[in-house]
Amino acid sequence: MNNNAQGNSGAGNSKIQNFLEALRASQGNINPSSGQESRNNPFLETSAKKEQEKRRAEQFHQARQQEWNKVYSAKERQKEQRIEELRTQLKNFSKQVKRLDTNLVKAVASPVISAGSYDESFLDHIKGMIHLSSLKVSSANSWLEAYNSRSAKQGNYWSQAKSKGTSFTQNNERAIATSVG
Repeated sequence: MNNNAQGNSGAGNSKIQNFLEALRASQGNINPSSGQESRNNPFLETSAKKEQEKRRAEQFHQARQQEWNKVYSAKERQKEQRIEELRTQLKNFSKQVKRLDTNLVKAVASPVISAGSYDESFLDHIKGMIHLSSLKVSSANSWLEAYNSRSAKQGNYWSQAKSKGTSFTQNNERAIATSVG
């Protein structure tokens, strides 16, 4: 190749020839019989480093994705546990309200033997406490009614969406009927 390059290029390309010789000298440890290059080849070293860096980046992204999945699933479990705790608390409140109802019926139904200021203040206190709690109970009832009607509407919507598909969900008349304003 040197002879061919010298014949075609002339003396003006001596810089190129010097460069090629220097390149060959830097890669001079190539064994043509085995086809293997030595470890002194900078191109192979940089490509090996790049491959190693790619593997590290892939491992990092995989580890990060696994960590994200763990955190996300932990948050979901915490939400589910919190919902279950709230449900058990509400069941306990419901039992307490039922017990209050039976105790209230007993207190009102019990005969007054001797009418006194104690009986009057006792019943007045119970009346005040029940009035305060009834305000909160009526507010809670309105919230529960809204939640239950919303749940029923959502169930109806999704059953319609499943049976009719996009002809229901993308219908212009439904969009106009449910739009705000």
